[in-house]
Amino acid sequence: MRPRGWWPVAALLTAAALTGCARADGAEGPQVPGCTVPQDEDTLLDAYADDPVLAVRPEGAQRIGKLARSSGCHQLNKEDVSNTAVTLSWRPSRDYDDTSLRQIYDPVAGRAGWRYAVDPDAPPDGPGVATLTYCRRVRGVTSRLLIRAQAAQLMDVRPSTPDRPPSPQWSVVSPALIYLTIYAAPACPRP
Repeated sequence: MRPRGWWPVAALLTAAALTGCARADGAEGPQVPGCTVPQDEDTLLDAYADDPVLAVRPEGAQRIGKLARSSGCHQLNKEDVSNTAVTLSWRPSRDYDDTSLRQIYDPVAGRAGWRYAVDPDAPPDGPGVATLTYCRRVRGVTSRLLIRAQAAQLMDVRPSTPDRPPSPQWSVVSPALIYLTIYAAPACPRP
């Protein structure tokens, strides 16, 4: 048994990283019968945590909390099961798109053995969202590196109307975010 998709797991891990949890292994949820984690899961998590891609700090970005580690096979809710993963989040000083993310992460990812891949099963990115997927084997386990950037969400302080131009003042509803997740993914797409 495996998670229904990687988006719910990534969202959970991001939430854990945002709250500053050092370990978000879902241990509070029951272990899923028949679900298996990679052999020597703690060593695999250590290898994920030591990946050089996680050391890349986008210019002007502030790290959000600690590196979050997640052990696999815990029931998170009715549909989702945790995955063996690590997640790290950054609050950048600007928005990033696919091109600017690749400029930052491609060189380091390539040197670390990650291969860029297009995931045909991934939903298309919405406005202000950029997602990169890389694959490689880590300690014999097919793994995925997911890098996702979300643009800052702004709100016009004084919304414009037909007789009033847009306000020069904007309020930040949600700041920009970049998160990286490395997780066991037997079905990682081929480059």
